[in-house]
Formats: sequence, structure tokens, C-alpha cells
Amino acid sequence: MSRDKRLDSIRILIESGHITEFKQIFHYIPKSVIGKHLRTNNPRMSRLVLRVDELTVQEIVSISHLIEVDFNQLNNIVFRQYFNDQKKRK
Repeated sequence: MSRDKRLDSIRILIESGHITEFKQIFHYIPKSVIGKHLRTNNPRMSRLVLRVDELTVQEIVSISHLIEVDFNQLNNIVFRQYFNDQKKRK
């Protein structure tokens, strides 16, 4: 099975700073692609996109391997979304 070219696009967008929050990844690729990789269902993926605090470290590691970006880069965009969401809730 060949690698989904959209994953390369996401990597480039993350590395160039165009994707700054986790949910922005899904403007370019369906949740089902990442969900299949994580072996989780679509309702849970929808919840993870909106509530990144429910992502596990293992899931972040797994997604970073899939997208082929450094764990710290992906972790930073997850945390940025978390902190921005917290500001909006207050």
C-alpha cells in the first residue's frame, strides 16, 4: 500500500508553520485516515479534534510517526490548541 500524499502535505505545512493547531490538520485530510492509523472510530476522532486534552502521549507519538514530523513539533501544535481553547472558554 502506498503512502497517502496528503500526509506529506501536512508535514510540510506543519514544518513551515502554516498549521498551528491540531484541528487544522483535518482541513487537509479526513479524520478517518488518522483514526484508522490509531485504530479508533470516527466519533472518538471527532472528540479528539475538539478536545485535544483527551489525546494520549502514545497517540501523539503515533501520529507524529505517521506524518513523519518531530514529536515535539506535533506536541507543540496540540498544546497551542489546548491553550487557545482554554482562553476561549474563560
